Amino acid sequence: MRILRYLTRDILLHAAAVSFVLFLVVFAGRFIRYLAEAAVGSLTGDVLLPIMLFKLPGFFEMILPLGLFIGILLSLGRLYAESEMVVLRACGVGPGKLALYVMVPAAVVMVVVATLSLMVAPEGSARAQVLLDNPRSAEGLHMLNEGRFRKQRRGDYVTYAERIDDDGLMHNIFVFRARAGFNGRFLHCDLCRGG
Repeated sequence: MRILRYLTRDILLHAAAVSFVLFLVVFAGRFIRYLAEAAVGSLTGDVLLPIMLFKLPGFFEMILPLGLFIGILLSLGRLYAESEMVVLRACGVGPGKLALYVMVPAAVVMVVVATLSLMVAPEGSARAQVLLDNPRSAEGLHMLNEGRFRKQRRGDYVTYAERIDDDGLMHNIFVFRARAGFNGRFLHCDLCRGG
């Protein structure tokens, strides 16, 4: 029983450390992608953190199995490097029993990943998608830059403002909306107040 507790604790500690490092890499990559979208105006800055928090369970769902695998490799490698495996064999713990001991932390991680995959991650993804689809989180007329065409996140709208005055007055605005089965609608305004 002590061997089981020792091995389980060692594998889970290694798996947690590896998963944390992998989480930082994946989180930073996704955050940079969303930050780039916010920089060009496809997203507003106030929805970045909620979107990332809603996506967290999906990150862990992907990271934990890999972290467990690397944790098992590190733990068993340490046992061989420090000659603890020789002691375990002398105590009657063969490869079959060792495999059964490794199944305990694997079952713990399996339950956590199953809970994340079946319950938590779909709910978080749905909430993040609601935020991404919300027109207030996408660019509006107040997010226009003068002299640049802007395509909204979903691609339904293309907007353009030739000039924007300091007080928010927009000149020569172009808005194109694409609909299914229709070539689009062209709206033009010579003088509009934005914001």
